[in-house]
Amino acid sequence: MSELDLLVKAISEDLGDPSGWGGPVEFRDSLALCALNSAYSLRGSSAAAKGMLARYRAIRPTADTDSGLDLMNAIDSAGGPASFARDVLRNESKLPGTKRLRPEGIYEGLSRLANLDSPVTNTEQLRNAVNSENASVKAAWLSVKGFGPLAWSYLIMNAGITTETKPDVMVQRYFARVLGDDKKITPELTRKLLQLAAAELKVEPRDLDRAIWLHESPSK
Repeated sequence: MSELDLLVKAISEDLGDPSGWGGPVEFRDSLALCALNSAYSLRGSSAAAKGMLARYRAIRPTADTDSGLDLMNAIDSAGGPASFARDVLRNESKLPGTKRLRPEGIYEGLSRLANLDSPVTNTEQLRNAVNSENASVKAAWLSVKGFGPLAWSYLIMNAGITTETKPDVMVQRYFARVLGDDKKITPELTRKLLQLAAAELKVEPRDLDRAIWLHESPSK
């Protein structure tokens, strides 16, 4: 049995019928929520991210359609990223590997997207940029200190890019267990295996990524 066959067999047994997996996390009409969730999901708990989003929604009735500029204005109105983190989101955790509050990176990233030659201020523009392979948009987001490849993957997955995956440690752990602990599972291999297995199962890679993550997550 090939590695792919072994993986597909395990996924079918462990995760069951894809119709029962549930929907992925998506904020299709709100770049604001995509940006917030992207930044606060980096080495952060699902519960903390959900709490942060709820607090943003509490001050922004239009949160589910807020643009990147709307979020930047909300941060400015709160007195800047530090005050926004402390008083609005009540979450002052830092971006991984830095001493920067997460709203600092969010504000910088959204500003860079808005200032591109072809500005990106909403999710439709973001999806169009990804689908047209506009590398400058990805480069702008990744230029923010504290944002790495997963920050970009989270952002565009949340915006509705179904072919994207985020090869995080829990998905890697699952693949290592299925294929054998002696198999070197890298982020690059994880992404490749997600794409191949999704094609075999006739599901979107993003949906499979989420289903495996939920299977492995103690907090769901």
